[in-house]
Amino acid sequence: MTTDPNPEFAEQKVKEDFEAWCRTYVHVWSDLSKGVFDRDAVQKAADEHWQRSPQSDPVEVAATEFIKVK
Repeated sequence: MTTDPNPEFAEQKVKEDFEAWCRTYVHVWSDLSKGVFDRDAVQKAADEHWQRSPQSDPVEVAATEFIKVK
């Protein structure tokens, strides 16, 4: 069993993963809505989805949520 020698590195990696996931989610919403969307609400939704399921595909989640709303 190996332990992470640098917990700050692991924390930074999680933060980067989170930011990339949310950016992708928002980008998909932007594309699907042709730029007409509430950015704050979509970013909040991205955060909530990532908190529930960080291993999910942000493109799939965003597309599914966009279809539900439209």
